[in-house]
Amino acid sequence: MRRFGIVGCGRIGRRLAERARHVPGWAPAAFLARGGDFDAFLAHRPEIVFECASREARAEWGPRLLRAGSDLVPLSLTAFCDRDVERALRDAADAGPGRIEVPPGAVGALDALASAREDELRSVVYRQIKSPAMWKTTPAGDVGAPGVFLAGAAREIARRFPHNLNTAVGVALSGLGLDATRVELIADPDTQATRHEIDVDAGPGAFSIRVDGRAVGPGGDPVDYSTFGLLRMLRRRAARVAV
Repeated sequence: MRRFGIVGCGRIGRRLAERARHVPGWAPAAFLARGGDFDAFLAHRPEIVFECASREARAEWGPRLLRAGSDLVPLSLTAFCDRDVERALRDAADAGPGRIEVPPGAVGALDALASAREDELRSVVYRQIKSPAMWKTTPAGDVGAPGVFLAGAAREIARRFPHNLNTAVGVALSGLGLDATRVELIADPDTQATRHEIDVDAGPGAFSIRVDGRAVGPGGDPVDYSTFGLLRMLRRRAARVAV
């Protein structure tokens, strides 16, 4: 039986812990809550660790986890916006034996984007659309008139929204990187759910992805694709026919 670990006991961490118990071939090795004993967690030697905690926590223990041989699946991807943290994590992954696997997050799948890197990936634009009321609960505050209220490189924009733009960073890491991926934040008073849009121009052909979230109030639990993408990772690792 293969073993996984989870760091963080928030909404996604709890949901993942409950559902992952039922994935064939896997069993929970350890869970680490805020203030927990990281050394004791590491002693359980999980094959793969899902980080559902915070960018600060991962910057601190991520390299140690990789050196110990566990693979790291980080959800707090905005940590990569800090160049020093990004370098430390990449260097630790290069040294191994653990590796970093970037999850698809709320988009659900980024295979096509990653494939486009193989042949003339020219441009990637990621848009996140929320109602003005939903943006008001983020660092954006009162965004004013509907439409695009902030745009720029993924590294620049995501750094300002550490808890809201992990998906944007996942898109950037899967494609052109944090400095060449354009991010646009949009206020739409007619939407009741967070919407994600990606426009890609590449040699094999241009394509667009749109994912509409569930309708929830500001601060509500969207139950988006983030958890389910992690469950798919576990299933693919254990499956004899991986899809």
